[in-house]
Amino acid sequence: MALRLSPRRAAGPFGSPLRPFGGRILLGTLACACIALMVLAKADVQLLSFATRHAGDAVSPLLRLLNAPVVAVRNAADRAGRLLALDAENERLRDENRRLLAWQAEATRLGVENRALREMLRVPLAPRATLSTAAQIVGDTGGPFVQSRLIDAGADRGLEPGMAVVTERGLAGRIVEVGARSARVLLLTDFNSRVPVLVESSRDRAILQGDNSDAPTLRFLPMNPTLAVGDRVLTSGDGGVLPAGLLVGQIGAVQDGEVMVVPFVDWDRLDWVAVLRSEPVAPPQPPRPTGPS
Repeated sequence: MALRLSPRRAAGPFGSPLRPFGGRILLGTLACACIALMVLAKADVQLLSFATRHAGDAVSPLLRLLNAPVVAVRNAADRAGRLLALDAENERLRDENRRLLAWQAEATRLGVENRALREMLRVPLAPRATLSTAAQIVGDTGGPFVQSRLIDAGADRGLEPGMAVVTERGLAGRIVEVGARSARVLLLTDFNSRVPVLVESSRDRAILQGDNSDAPTLRFLPMNPTLAVGDRVLTSGDGGVLPAGLLVGQIGAVQDGEVMVVPFVDWDRLDWVAVLRSEPVAPPQPPRPTGPS
């Protein structure tokens, strides 16, 4: 009769108790490994945070030093941009200022012209004299006359030699040369000027002769004239060149037989003048012969 062994007995007396013990060891080992990994992970995080913090502290001065040129360049660029903007603004303001000054000068010129033209409207006209045109003094270009002025009106406005030139104060001179758009005015004070005048109070007639000074003199006065300093002098109209009754000036002094006349015109402010056209006096017509009817 054969003898058979059961499997449980073939494993030996220690087979059954070792398996539960080995499982517990393995479980414990795994738990320890997990705990160790958790501890190491936490330690790595703290170590990394510590290293990062101290590395930032260590690198911060270096980064600040490296960033300083960048900040300086950026600030310089900002300042340059502001300076360019200010320069452009200043240039714009300068242009605007120049335009305003030009407008102011033009407004001043127009104001002076307007005022002068209004004064021209108050020019005292002599009998048989009419206002031909108003003209502006544009300069003194010299020539054969010493005391003369050039005006911006000529034949285009109907001017002719011999016409009287006046201001709101009185006679300034007469036209001696006429161009297409300009004319030359011979002033009362010129050495070549001869104007027939009379003294208003005494009715003494004379010739006002210029001598290139500010006070022309009276020539060809009658014997024992009854004039006095301060008497007004007017044009007499003799010769038919200038109209009679235009204000000329007043007697300023009588010295050594010479009578000096101070013109009413302010030569330093002679900017605008009026040119007068006088109507010639018609000569008398001869009587018609009468015969038997």
